[in-house]
Amino acid sequence: MSSPSASDMPQARPGWPEILTALFLYLIGIVILGLWMMQIPDEQAILRINIGGVGNGLVGLMALFAAYALRVRNLRAFGFRMTERKWLLVGAALGVIAFGGCFIIEGVYFHFITELNTQTDFQTAAKGGPLSLFVLIITGAILTPLSEEFVFRGVIANALNRYGAWAGVVGSAAIFGVVHGFSVILLDAFMVGIMVGILFRKTGSIWPGVVVHIVYNCLNLLYYSML
Repeated sequence: MSSPSASDMPQARPGWPEILTALFLYLIGIVILGLWMMQIPDEQAILRINIGGVGNGLVGLMALFAAYALRVRNLRAFGFRMTERKWLLVGAALGVIAFGGCFIIEGVYFHFITELNTQTDFQTAAKGGPLSLFVLIITGAILTPLSEEFVFRGVIANALNRYGAWAGVVGSAAIFGVVHGFSVILLDAFMVGIMVGILFRKTGSIWPGVVVHIVYNCLNLLYYSML
């Protein structure tokens, strides 16, 4: 009797141990980072928000590799795999659509609810000149999306996809939204989470979702720079 080929064998993928490990470490890291950032005075808001972006990147990487080290020591199983160029282009288009969608969400939201502006530091840094905007794009529109996609798609959506589209796409988007806090940003993040969750489920690769997230964040920061 011949042994089954690799293509016939079920592929290992993250599960609940990886979800709980990655999410716990990510949340702990973000809380510690947030407490540290609170010690930086408002006069140094540009420094504060860029420290947040770099710290977020490191926290996400730490959470990913902690999940990776548990059982499934194969980065391809976490979505680190090549995909067709068309899906990267779809990701870029969805990033633009998501940017437009946030105006609709926020327009409806602020018609009924008034809350403090949670994006002040981003807006200050974006309007701080070309160098400040460039650094902010690196930290806020590249490092942060990479970190969040590693955790919320590579681990969480990936593991939840075994329970179907509702769990994998909607469930992971809901977690992604809640982690962003209880403000209008929760709804924006949920929208983006739905888009990237669908792309991840369709392609099995994190990279189209990374493109969505980078384009969306970058357009937001460019918009802030023009306010």
